[in-house]
Amino acid sequence: MTGVGKAQVTDIGPLAVTLARAFEDDPVQAWILPDDATRVATLTGMFEATLRELYLPLAESYTVTDRAAGALWMPPNQWEIDDEAMARLAPVAEILGDRLGALMTMLELGAEHHPHEPGHYYLNVVGTDPSRQGQGLGSAAMRPVLERCDAEGLGAYLESSKETNVAFYEHHGFVVTETMQLPDDGPSLWCMWREPRG
Repeated sequence: MTGVGKAQVTDIGPLAVTLARAFEDDPVQAWILPDDATRVATLTGMFEATLRELYLPLAESYTVTDRAAGALWMPPNQWEIDDEAMARLAPVAEILGDRLGALMTMLELGAEHHPHEPGHYYLNVVGTDPSRQGQGLGSAAMRPVLERCDAEGLGAYLESSKETNVAFYEHHGFVVTETMQLPDDGPSLWCMWREPRG
């Protein structure tokens, strides 16, 4: 069985590369970062910054032993990015340059659609290196928090940016609650909620 543990500082670089490769063909990331030639490098920098400044301090990010997959969660009542978090994420703004507005539009729209039930976990990112997909690694990286949700009777929420991934999340107990459309003929996202399993 694949080993899974909480992401540590030493995981940041390799895990950022994995997630950048996983999201290279993601419709939302292509909408934010339309330049195919630079997308992976930009995403790598973004994931390095957000892992260091946002996700690792929240202590709910998991990766498999060889860092070929990761799941970045936000714990209950901590999913909103406040002014302090935005200040820590200044490196992301630098990396994105004139594409920062597109990211902010997505974040604002996501906040409008995010459920306000207290005490739920938010799966903000899950990804597997394309060369390792289909081996259960993404499921393994998600499992620790899903098991905690079940044990503690807590819900979980995510937005799928690929319709083809909806069935994967449904397998783990998530159901589509609504879709949201990004502006300017942007892609759709599928909002999905999971009730704890008894």
